Parts: sequence; C-alpha cells; structure tokens
Amino acid sequence: MISLMQLLKEAQGNPKAIILAGAPGAGKGFILKGLDLGGLKILNIDNIYIDMLKKANVSLDLKNSSPEERSQQAISMAAANKDFKQSVADTIEGKQSFILDGTGASYKQTAQLKQELEEAGYDVMMLYVYTDLERSLLQNQDRFEKSGGEDRSLAPGIVMRTWKSVTQNYDAYKSLFGSDFVSVANTLENEKLGDLQSIINKYLKPFAPKDTKPKDAKAQARADKQKQEDTAELNQLLKDESVADIINNSVSKEEAQSKIKTFLSK
Repeated sequence: MISLMQLLKEAQGNPKAIILAGAPGAGKGFILKGLDLGGLKILNIDNIYIDMLKKANVSLDLKNSSPEERSQQAISMAAANKDFKQSVADTIEGKQSFILDGTGASYKQTAQLKQELEEAGYDVMMLYVYTDLERSLLQNQDRFEKSGGEDRSLAPGIVMRTWKSVTQNYDAYKSLFGSDFVSVANTLENEKLGDLQSIINKYLKPFAPKDTKPKDAKAQARADKQKQEDTAELNQLLKDESVADIINNSVSKEEAQSKIKTFLSK
C-alpha cells in the first residue's frame, strides 16, 4: 500500500498544510494514527507547553491546580506560544509540508493562517474532528491519570468553552475550505447526559478553582454576563440540529484518508 507520506514525496505540486480542528479530547491524535501519516511533520503547541510545565516542575493535572500553579501555567503558555509561532514560521519559510494539530477554536486566527499559507505557496486542507461535549470533558478528565502523569488534563471550563467555539465554527470552516474540508465524528457509544446542568455538575463542579482572588464589582459583572452567554449558546448547541448535521456529514476514517490522499497528491 502506498503511504500518504510517499504520495507527498512524489507529488510535484505545492507544499501541503493540513490544519486539524477539534475540541480537547475529540480524539484528533487517535484519528491521525489511523490515517497513515507517519513521517509528515506535526506541529502541536501542547508538546512545547507540556515540556515547559515539566521543566518548571508543575503538575500536568491542570484541573486541580493551586493559584501558584495557575500562575506558572500562564507564564509557560506565553513562552510556549512564542516558541510555537517561531516553529510554524520556520516550517513555512522552509516550504515543508506539515500538519498543524490544534483546536481551531479561533476562526479569525485559522482564517488568517490559511491566507498566510496560501500566500506562501501552500495548498491547505482542514481535517475537522467532532465529538460530543461530554466525551470531550470525559477524555480530558481521565487523560492525566491514564497517561501516568505524562499528559495534561485541562481545567474543564476551558474544555467546555473550546468545544463551544469549535462546534460553532463548523459551518464557517466548511465554507472557508470548500472541497479541501473533511470531517470525522468520534462520539460516545454509550448513553450520554442530555442537559447542560447535569454535565456541569458531573464534570465542572468537582474541579472548580479554589483559593481564587475575589473579583471587583465590574469584573464580576463581566464574568456573570459571559457565563450567561456561554450557557445560552451551549444549551442551543446541545439541542440544535446543526450538531446532528455535523455528525451526518462526517465520513469514516477510510473516506477521510482517501480524501487526504487526493489532496496530498495534487
């Protein structure tokens, strides 16, 4: 069988970039392993961030962080983001084909990157991996323990907000990438919770940040307003037919691999 990497080496066209989009715990790494993309450079800010946290002797169990650990996490993330941007810039300058393993939570940043890549002579594709909100939270919650402390578990509130943004961006990404867009659904097989409050009670409340500094009146008002907006949007997504459309319009891993082969060989 001809691998995707072999097809890429034999292709005479432009360098290729595959942008991954999907919430934490969506299974992007699992999907990648099944797509025979061995050898193709993968850029992932998480790898840099995890290394920096380890060097700073900060636990990767970010869902149970102390105030001091949260402060160090913010410092490490800022440094990781700087190194990651430089790595992406160096890869583009070298005209190397690569996979960008991210979440796609920011449509604006993703659209800007796509434009920059195309201006640099790249062909650009998106592989979108959808999962349920509960599966995203469950996978994140268990990740630290299952990895023996070698992989990070994010604060569940961050996971939930990221899931919301990525899911809301589906139609926009489908339009932006056109024929170079493919989505795969990686959903819970067992019965899942049907309402947002039950999900919050199970996955968020047990890990609510402790010893946080009290907000002033204006900051608290902004936080309350944002929480109301997030809750309304999440409730809408959980009952919206658009989520069903994402699943129904997604393809199998085999179909995704076929589409990626076509993209890499053009």
